[in-house]
Amino acid sequence: MSFNLKMLAAAAALLCSAAVQAEGAYMGGVIGVMDADGSDDNPFNAGIRAGYTWNSGWGIEAELTGSMTDGDILDHDFSISTQAVYATYRTQGDIYFKGRLGYLNEEVDVEYFGDASDSGASVGVGVGFTLAENISFETEYTLIEEEVDYWSGSLVVRF
Repeated sequence: MSFNLKMLAAAAALLCSAAVQAEGAYMGGVIGVMDADGSDDNPFNAGIRAGYTWNSGWGIEAELTGSMTDGDILDHDFSISTQAVYATYRTQGDIYFKGRLGYLNEEVDVEYFGDASDSGASVGVGVGFTLAENISFETEYTLIEEEVDYWSGSLVVRF
């Protein structure tokens, strides 16, 4: 076994042997950038998320976000807000991976053009870091729609 392969095996064992995710409810804040194709400047969104995770790693999560700062597309300000419900899965460990699949409604408001909304499937992946027994930091990528990606970070408190 080569040195790199041994290091990879040791890292995998460390990640898999760390503490099991605790079952229970959680709530947290989320902040990030809504990366919209064709925009000159992207909106900065913030919101809340709440959910429940079972010992198996499966869970359910709701998330609401809104633009704290507007983006700019073709010299027009725009903002995006989202409301979503996801099925989630978190691996075990103090450093863990997270996946989510769900249904999302997005509302886009473009200066002088009004607003529009769209609903559909949304998918996301991320990595979490346990900071304390009941506090985690998660960084994620979520596909909002074909032309909008959400790059975010969240602080999650379990209770």
